Amino acid sequence: MATQPKIKLDPQAAMNRHFARSAATAQDRFALAAETITRIPTGLSPEQPVADTTPAVSQATLTTQKPVHHSAQEAFDISKCVPGAVISVPFHLIDLNPVGPRQIYRSEEIDKIAQTLVDGQDDAAHGFVRGERVVLIDGGTRYRSAKISGVGFLDVKFEDAPQGDLDLYLRARRYNDQRSQPSVIDHALSLRLLLDSGAVGSSRELIEKVPDLNGKGRMAEAQVSVYLRIARMPRHILERMSESAITSQLTVLYAISEIFPKDEDPTTEQIDLAVQLIEEIKTKDLTKKQVQDLVKSRVSNERQHRERSMQQPIAYGSYKGHIKVFAKRGQIDLSLKGVEEEKLPLLQREFQALIERFTTEHR
Repeated sequence: MATQPKIKLDPQAAMNRHFARSAATAQDRFALAAETITRIPTGLSPEQPVADTTPAVSQATLTTQKPVHHSAQEAFDISKCVPGAVISVPFHLIDLNPVGPRQIYRSEEIDKIAQTLVDGQDDAAHGFVRGERVVLIDGGTRYRSAKISGVGFLDVKFEDAPQGDLDLYLRARRYNDQRSQPSVIDHALSLRLLLDSGAVGSSRELIEKVPDLNGKGRMAEAQVSVYLRIARMPRHILERMSESAITSQLTVLYAISEIFPKDEDPTTEQIDLAVQLIEEIKTKDLTKKQVQDLVKSRVSNERQHRERSMQQPIAYGSYKGHIKVFAKRGQIDLSLKGVEEEKLPLLQREFQALIERFTTEHR
């Protein structure tokens, strides 16, 4: 009887081959699923296509939401900055909104956003093309944050150019209102800027075309007057007041504005008084009535003891101003407007030489 050959079994090798075949089958199955999803993202079969009801403009916008970035070797192309496109724009080609609703930017807000921009910009700013440059509609905080964070570009979603500064302000205001309404100080400064820039011709046009803080109703004439009175305060005083919720209130701002008379340049004494009152209001956490009484008392006392100046107007061609003389104080204040920027250093040296010669001759 013939001896049957023995079959040597290797259970471990068989198990390894089984696992290899199983893994390959699973990978093939997942690869097929991924390919199917890519080819038919809706999950429906090609034989049953779904009609595209998205408008053409919206569809084009959706395909351009991912910013187009440029390498150091790739030149920025302004011709690609068409409405709907989101492009990474180099800083040196960007201009800020000249009439934006946001006028005061706090450093802590800028620093906070700057920390997150290193990982990428979540929301693109909005802007438009003017000549060979990009003008922002909104995104002033993001621009400042990106600049200090070391990022060389700002992601901008492009729109059609606005029809003038008023349209530019209103567009920016709509974007700003989606996040938060402007502060009283921002609103006051914006109204003054719209008037000074000629975007509107009068206070009446502000009432008719610019919404109030809540963005819904029209402003009354008295409201516009209050905002413009607040806006006439020196910029650094408003910035100081913006640092505290108490001194940012409309009633407090209006009370402090009483220190600065209309159509007069602020004096050193007025500025010092304003600073003292601001710090006292913040320290004592005063009520509306207490603030009004305090300011009225201090202003009245200041005016009683204030020395009236002898004022001499200056008018030489386009140069206009005045000289104020306070005899008891031994003080002279000079104000001169209309001097070209490039001539200011020369004029300053002339003043310094005159004062030096005077003090030398009259010791």
